[in-house]
Amino acid sequence: MTLKNMRHVLIILFISMLLCQSLYALDYVNKNVNIGILVDVSSTVVGGSQNFTILDSTGKKLKFSKGTITLSCTQEGIKVNSYSLHAPITIFPSNNIIFVNSQAYNGYLCIKKLKNKMTVINVLAIEEYLKGVLPREVGASWPIEALKSQAVISRTYTIANFNKHKDQGFDLCSTTHCQVYGGLSHHTHLTNQAVNETNREVLTYKDKVIQAVFHATCGGHTDSPEYVWNWQDIPHYLKGRKCGYCNNAPYITWEQVLDEHFINEKLSQNNKIGKIKKINIKGKTSAKAAKEVEIVHSKGTINLNAYQFRILVDPWKIKSHTFESIKVKNDKIYFKGKGWGHKVGLCQEGTKGMAQKGKTYKKILLYFYPKTKIETIKFI
Repeated sequence: MTLKNMRHVLIILFISMLLCQSLYALDYVNKNVNIGILVDVSSTVVGGSQNFTILDSTGKKLKFSKGTITLSCTQEGIKVNSYSLHAPITIFPSNNIIFVNSQAYNGYLCIKKLKNKMTVINVLAIEEYLKGVLPREVGASWPIEALKSQAVISRTYTIANFNKHKDQGFDLCSTTHCQVYGGLSHHTHLTNQAVNETNREVLTYKDKVIQAVFHATCGGHTDSPEYVWNWQDIPHYLKGRKCGYCNNAPYITWEQVLDEHFINEKLSQNNKIGKIKKINIKGKTSAKAAKEVEIVHSKGTINLNAYQFRILVDPWKIKSHTFESIKVKNDKIYFKGKGWGHKVGLCQEGTKGMAQKGKTYKKILLYFYPKTKIETIKFI
């Protein structure tokens, strides 16, 4: 599965860590964002189509003509071809375009070192960052109003989650843990248009930037975060909405067969369980997602939050926790379900369906996030 197709599941791994119930004040925001595009690598290849300059932490400066160079970690710092530099180092391209392992990125690079590994950080303007996000999160050929709705929520998400990876020295990563980012190499005309036509627009609630969570396919109704992340105070804009616009989406219904041993092994990393005999669905939310699953096994019974069960087993194989049935038979476990993702916030396939019916991006956003406003952020 390519990253482009991974738009179906967003914010899956460690989502409870990145989401907080506090909102972010609508105020002046740094126009640049730091994206970790390579984390904990020993070496990488960097290059430019024009001249570029490298500056290390001591002020040492190296100039290179167009072409590629190899960066590698050493005990002392970072080796650039035959030169030894002190980390962190910064790489400035003369034309604002830099290549990392043949992928093009806008902005410049900051390379940090921890022990004997490097982290490659792309520093660029938020608006340019979004142009590398949209084609990786939704279909680049979707109706423009659907793309514009994604541009606004991706911008909102970015601002609300600054410093999410502060401990690693950057703001956001480039995977589904944050937002999938492909850089300049993945820009398309239509997705760039969507970013440009919503320039600096974000969603707010009571004058603060919201946590604009979203997912691929709700299966008919979005849900409240209390069933997924155990939030206590649920903002009005995330209390769940009837969708009905994603009925023709991929994975509106799905089936999966997994080996009992595979699931047992996954669950046993956190729970000591015996051979699985039965998995019961315990309770349903108003959006018809499962609240809990009861796992009956040879050593007893355990109950797990249904969403956490999905994450523990495999969120790519088990598309959602909207289970229609779970059956155990002959060392196999048979799942039937609806939708793809955590069901909270905007349904991406729903935005596509609404746009196809002539809805504007503003109507789409205010439908999935009721009581919010679309406002223009100020960059510094």
